Amino acid sequence: MKFGRKLTLALLSVLALVLSLSTIWTQERQFDRAFNDVMQNAQTDWQQDAYDLQDALTSASDFPLTSRAWRHLMRLSGQNNQSLLAVYDESGQSMASTLPITLGQGQLSSLVPSDGTLQSRLITGTDGNRYLVSSGLVVCAEQCLTLVRAQNLGSLFTDRTQRLQDALWGQALALVVAGILTQLFCRRMVRPLEQLEAATRQIAAGAYDRRTALSGSDEIAGLSHSFDAMAAAVEDKVHTLQTHLQAQEDFVAAFTHELKTPMTSMLGYADLLRGAEVPPATRQKAADFIYHESKRLEALSGRLMELLRLHGSAPPPLEPVRLDVVFRQLQRALPAEEPSLTLPDCRATVLAQRELLCDLLYNLAENARHATPPDGSIRLETDEQADHITLTLRDTGCGIPAQDLERITEPFYMVDKSRARQQGGSGMGLALCARIAALHGTQLSFVSVPDKGTAVSFTLRKAKEDFHEHS
Repeated sequence: MKFGRKLTLALLSVLALVLSLSTIWTQERQFDRAFNDVMQNAQTDWQQDAYDLQDALTSASDFPLTSRAWRHLMRLSGQNNQSLLAVYDESGQSMASTLPITLGQGQLSSLVPSDGTLQSRLITGTDGNRYLVSSGLVVCAEQCLTLVRAQNLGSLFTDRTQRLQDALWGQALALVVAGILTQLFCRRMVRPLEQLEAATRQIAAGAYDRRTALSGSDEIAGLSHSFDAMAAAVEDKVHTLQTHLQAQEDFVAAFTHELKTPMTSMLGYADLLRGAEVPPATRQKAADFIYHESKRLEALSGRLMELLRLHGSAPPPLEPVRLDVVFRQLQRALPAEEPSLTLPDCRATVLAQRELLCDLLYNLAENARHATPPDGSIRLETDEQADHITLTLRDTGCGIPAQDLERITEPFYMVDKSRARQQGGSGMGLALCARIAALHGTQLSFVSVPDKGTAVSFTLRKAKEDFHEHS
């Protein structure tokens, strides 16, 4: 059973129970008040009947007491008096009675009071009718008599039953109307939950961009907002995982290709040298190729190991480092070939790890040197601010196409693969640079125009205290 139907049945059950209890309680309270009124009136009427009986028995003292009692009751009957009366002597024997025979004598004899007080009791006759019987002592000259007065309460109980039936029919009609309204109300309340359920199924099926976007300020709207936030987090996580998976697949494919191509050529040349005597020129060419490719694979292996080491390591502790010291170390490491690197005169102190920062600048400079002709220029610029400094390396090389700028920091990605291999490149340099920059809490920013040059920049935080370092 769906939640909406369960909620409707639960509300109707509670409503039916509350209405039934309130109806029964209200009807019983009304009946009790009506019964008390009838009892008070019955006692008042008994007092009046007792005075009349006492006066009748006193005024006709010449006749026997029993005859006087009968004459009084007959006179009342002749006057169409609806009172049901009975007179008993001191021994409890009936002297005169207009009570119906459905009221048994045994029931009436038990009503004779012994202490003279007026008593009222509800008695059910043999015909099923209910009577309110009042009894008390009447004092006359001869003896004390007992006057019993009965009142048929059939109409009172019939009215009670009729009112209860009318209330129950009204309650049933109210429950029908309430059931319809409750079903509509519950359907409106459950609709947001149905939307959440539908969104859950769609997300489980792969539609991670599905959202509920329910408006309002109640708990269901809060659940919707939390669900949408969770769905957005799941979508971002799935997108990140897919990106990482694609990057891993590209990495494995590129790494396999970088190994397979030189290994195939090296095996071919090695088989040529092993199989038969070859001319000296051919043997020298084969040996040179094998040596060149072996050195390139060695460099590739070293770069890969360095990238893996940096990728899995925690950020190094950053220390105050003088940039002019780093620049001198960089100048000694670069080969004395054209185009040369022009360094600025900057003595600022930054927070960095000196060896990694030098390696970052070295890789950027080597990458720029390979892309710049001998008559071009490469220069390093600094832009010093209050709390940070930006380093920019500019070259006048071949530039990078716009479609390749987003991928140049991926491992093994090379814009011009043939030129890069001829120069001993492996596509790992910029990947290492990006990782080193990330370890320093910054990132590389590239601006490039094809055939005009490239500028790559990153920002470092300045040290707050003066620091002096000797090279």
